[in-house]
Amino acid sequence: MKNKWILLPVAAALLLTSCQSASGAAVYRNNPLELAQRVGQTVQKSTEIHLSADFAEPTPQESLSACLHYIAANQERYLSYQSAHPEMSPWDVVTYVNIGLDHPFYTNIQTVSDPAGLLALCNKYWKLPDGYEPSDLRPLSSRVAVGVSNQMRSEAAGAFEQLCADAKKEGYTILAQSAYRSYARQKSLYSQYAAQDGTEGADVYSSRAGHSDHQTGLVVDVKNASLPYNRFGETAEYQWAKDNIYKYGFIIHYPEGKQAITGYKTEEWHWRYVGKKAAAEIHSLGLTLDEYCAIFLANPGSGVPALTSDTPDTLSLAQGSSYTFAFQPSGALAVPTFTTGDGTILSTAGLRFRSGTYLLSVQGLAPGSTNLYATFDGQAPIRLCSVTVEG
Repeated sequence: MKNKWILLPVAAALLLTSCQSASGAAVYRNNPLELAQRVGQTVQKSTEIHLSADFAEPTPQESLSACLHYIAANQERYLSYQSAHPEMSPWDVVTYVNIGLDHPFYTNIQTVSDPAGLLALCNKYWKLPDGYEPSDLRPLSSRVAVGVSNQMRSEAAGAFEQLCADAKKEGYTILAQSAYRSYARQKSLYSQYAAQDGTEGADVYSSRAGHSDHQTGLVVDVKNASLPYNRFGETAEYQWAKDNIYKYGFIIHYPEGKQAITGYKTEEWHWRYVGKKAAAEIHSLGLTLDEYCAIFLANPGSGVPALTSDTPDTLSLAQGSSYTFAFQPSGALAVPTFTTGDGTILSTAGLRFRSGTYLLSVQGLAPGSTNLYATFDGQAPIRLCSVTVEG
């Protein structure tokens, strides 16, 4: 794929440290500060800018509408939120408004239209339909559950039981403490917590009835064999879970550092089943379920998904060093899988999604040349860059 260039005043410099290899090619080594500057500038212009003859900057509305998850009906909300938060990139403004964060929690509430969907988002802006109860609840095996609330939807239950069995083989004990809760049960719990800590205090750790993830039948609170569930973050099981539960279709719905988005304190024990594909994407991109839905499900778009980058088609990298690509999505929004042609020469070493930019780190392992590819579901691999690792 021929890379498109982001037209920025300093693009010609590439904002990378480099030196000359024996062959005369530039060998790039990451400089964290310069990378941050490059990504920051790319985020400000999150899509390719087509400069007019008089080099006019895009208007705020143009910057917002260029975001692939832009929803026309939200236009006035975007502009208002952008005015109140000028420090935010257009991409993040669209994401936050799509979530609902331009309104206080528990206002502008909407009803989930597909409560049985694996990606049904139940939060402080979305509630389940009145009287909703999953039709395929079943008890979890007594080998993996304690307490009394131990039902989950069939698919999620099977995945959790397999997860626990595999963790056990590696020496980790994971048990379900609390899974499905009815509307009535959640109402009773929340009332107790609100009486104890006040509504404002309870809202950061408990859901109001109808807004609880637990009512979907896709959530389980977990513990290990020795500590209470609310100390799960201190356990070896948690360290294993962070790297493995996505393989079974689970995510940590309320991860550290995301309270401003989810409205809840960190809950390492609160696992939500979303299916293997979504879980892998959420895990690799470092997003919450709320962000994932606001970006990738809000406005699927049309056309063929593609990527643009400010990195040339060819790149030389010193053996043992790393480089971080910044890719911007174009066309339809979809999550790509990044691979290398020869994993003994070049490896992918980490992927994150920040303000509309895929940040992919690669590492040069051994001298040689290979290609970096991106693959979208249903498409053949796209060559992004040819990389030579210099010994």
